[in-house]
Amino acid sequence: MRGSHSPRRRPRIGRIVLALLLLVVAIIAFWPARSVSPPAGKPFPDYAAARARVAERLANPPPEVREECRSLVLDHGQRTRDAYVLLHGLTNCPAQFRKLADQLYARGANVLMLRLPHHGLRDRLTTDSALLTAQDLVDSAGEAVDLAQGYGERVIVIGLSVSGVSAAWIAQTRSDVSLVVAIAPFFAPIGLPDWGISPLANFLRRVPNGFIWWDPRVKADLPGSPYSYPRFATHSIGEVMALGLDVFALARKSPPAAPHILLVTSPADTAISLPRVRELGALWKNRAESREFPADWQVPHDSVDPAQPGARIDLVYPQLLEWIDEELK
Repeated sequence: MRGSHSPRRRPRIGRIVLALLLLVVAIIAFWPARSVSPPAGKPFPDYAAARARVAERLANPPPEVREECRSLVLDHGQRTRDAYVLLHGLTNCPAQFRKLADQLYARGANVLMLRLPHHGLRDRLTTDSALLTAQDLVDSAGEAVDLAQGYGERVIVIGLSVSGVSAAWIAQTRSDVSLVVAIAPFFAPIGLPDWGISPLANFLRRVPNGFIWWDPRVKADLPGSPYSYPRFATHSIGEVMALGLDVFALARKSPPAAPHILLVTSPADTAISLPRVRELGALWKNRAESREFPADWQVPHDSVDPAQPGARIDLVYPQLLEWIDEELK
């Protein structure tokens, strides 16, 4: 007779297991996550001190890093009026900004490009990129700004995509920069509503990492720059989104510290939530100017790397420089 009851028990057991699984998912997604710790800014007081630290930092580059992806400083041999900090995007490296850096250098500026941790490795299928954290993004950007203080009277920070979020963090927290330019900041993927950002960020940070091809049709044969990785880590996406949440939390409490901010987007960008960027611009009110590339330019998410398919640097670079000049007048 006992066996006759087992078919009735199975649906009940199944519902219990499902409920437990949903509870676990809810805890993973909604349990408050850690925030980043603001680095103690230590701006370098003069050019000599900053240059000495850069020489120390750049000496003996790791052999596993591609030569074109090493951290780089374009240095006029003296402190200049302007010092630019260029912060590259996810799965890319400083080479992404090299052509723009050359133009800025030709205009008389010193230019600093520091490689993000776990990026620019010779092995383009490395799993190290899953180790990137929100704290890495904040620390790397903060170090670059500290160094730039010795290289220029005015410090201008330009960050793309995930580093657009780092740039936004700098804009919110540091008053010793003259201008911050956040290009296509990745606060959330396209189509994700605001209420889903925190749960998704927490979920991606806490569950085992997965790798997703930028283009699953070609996988490792991704066209474009030979130094960028063809896939990204879900952990790193969660970390970047979490940093974006921290930026928004701070922006709701106080105005940004930076005196001038540019939020640059493209209507053809299929990677980021454009409404989320506009929301931050509204929070920052009179401190931030929103600029958008013309729709008919079809500027992709990565608007600065000339090796990317669909790159329009012939249009993008002059426009960026014009917007920057307007803000620095």
